[in-house]
Amino acid sequence: MEARTGPAAPAEAGGMTVAELEQIALQSNPTLAQAAERIGQALGNVDQAGRYPNPIAVWNSQSLGADGTMGTQGGFIQQPIVTGGKVRVNRSRYEVDVAIARWSLVEQQYRVVNGVRLRCWQILAQQRLLDARAGLVRMADEVVELTRAKVESGHASEADLLLAENDATSMRLNREQLEDRYQNSWRELRAYLGVPDMEPVWLSGDLERRPGPVSWEEALAYLQEGSPEIKIAELRILRAQRDLRREEVEPIPDLILRGGAAHDLSNDDTLGILRVYVDLPIWDRNQGNILTARHALADIRRNLDRVRLSVEQRLARRFNQYLTSVANVTRYEDEIVPRALRAFEIYRDEFEAEEASFSRVQSALGAYADGVEKLFLEYEELRNAETAMEGMLLVEGMVESTTPRPPSGGLPKAPTGGGAPVGGRPSRDAN
Repeated sequence: MEARTGPAAPAEAGGMTVAELEQIALQSNPTLAQAAERIGQALGNVDQAGRYPNPIAVWNSQSLGADGTMGTQGGFIQQPIVTGGKVRVNRSRYEVDVAIARWSLVEQQYRVVNGVRLRCWQILAQQRLLDARAGLVRMADEVVELTRAKVESGHASEADLLLAENDATSMRLNREQLEDRYQNSWRELRAYLGVPDMEPVWLSGDLERRPGPVSWEEALAYLQEGSPEIKIAELRILRAQRDLRREEVEPIPDLILRGGAAHDLSNDDTLGILRVYVDLPIWDRNQGNILTARHALADIRRNLDRVRLSVEQRLARRFNQYLTSVANVTRYEDEIVPRALRAFEIYRDEFEAEEASFSRVQSALGAYADGVEKLFLEYEELRNAETAMEGMLLVEGMVESTTPRPPSGGLPKAPTGGGAPVGGRPSRDAN
């Protein structure tokens, strides 16, 4: 069992910043290495798709034993000739995949950094709450001592003292439970960072920074210009366009050239061999695949519209969260919490002067504790909303349930090479 120690003080552990933890995640999180490897896979596909088909060398022996000789001995070389720019078009398709893989890496970097920030805001809020709850425990203990004195003077009842002691115990329990959650938040964070042996330290960050004004139009334009989701959707349209072009040039006949020589040992004749093979696209002109590619292109164009609308819808939810949190933080920090603290101080002094009852003190302390708790939770919500909007909305729904996820999607099937003839290769006999 781990001892409940709470956060280490800055002087004890030196502390870390959110930016330092982000750099650790960018170096250690395995999903980023996966995304980088996908770029290498895509580059390999580009290289393979641009390779010209190999020639074929054949040695042929016929009429063995004719007139007591080795018959006819010869050979030929056969070379496919790819026409219609098929190799170039095929390579260009996989070049788009490289661009998609690179944007997928950017997308994953946003996800990882955003995931670190969400967990850091949670830890920072817990640190501030641990400090605040330590102060609440001291306040509750003061109320207990004051109530005990008033019981002895006859101004309060034994029941008031019991309730005051219960309040102090409950606040201690709340702080202990928060310490447990704090330790668990660090366990989640270090697993997310990819550094499972990291010990909890004091975390420095601007949790309580007041945000500047942000308009809906500015937030939406920022996303539409830089969202990796939109960039990838646009690139998939380009990929579908090049897929369609590849299907359109497929009916252009490829050629197969065959050249060689043969020597007939029975009569000492030498013959040259030259053949040209070509498919005639009379019935099959790839009409079905062209139609399929056209519909696939139309489908992917609609997908870009869907992605843009999805981004706008998610931004609307986060923008509302941002506005609500800004209003709540302002009200709680500037009005509700100061008023609750002042009310507690007044009732405590009046109770000490035997001008107010214990219930007033108890109610005021509870209202102050509730206000402090909600203030830091609202700050956490505000930072979460900012992180989502600044991080292209590439965040998980709930911090508690997330794990680093691998880059979405896979690479298309690897190319087999640039130049297999449409109708296949002819037989390799010499005739």
